[in-house]
Amino acid sequence: MNTKKWAAIMVPRDTYEELVAVAFIEGRTIGGQLRMMFEFWKKKNLTQNDLNVLLAQIKKNQKEREAAHKMALDEEARAELKEAYNKAVIDGTTLRARKK
Repeated sequence: MNTKKWAAIMVPRDTYEELVAVAFIEGRTIGGQLRMMFEFWKKKNLTQNDLNVLLAQIKKNQKEREAAHKMALDEEARAELKEAYNKAVIDGTTLRARKK
């Protein structure tokens, strides 16, 4: 599953079974039914200020995910580099000395 586009959620089993039945009755997928229900709920219950806060929180969460992903990639690259040095039996100080 492409986790940049999709997310899995957990709901109580009885809620899931009702959601599946309603989606079937209305000719939608489960995801389509959830989207429709959520959009309806947002329009009915959230003010414009609430929607602005919601969008700001989404942007904040996205930036945090991107930063965490970058940090994980950087750590992975450092680990690979360290492993390469270890395999070649070269440490960082020896390498720096050769560059001079």
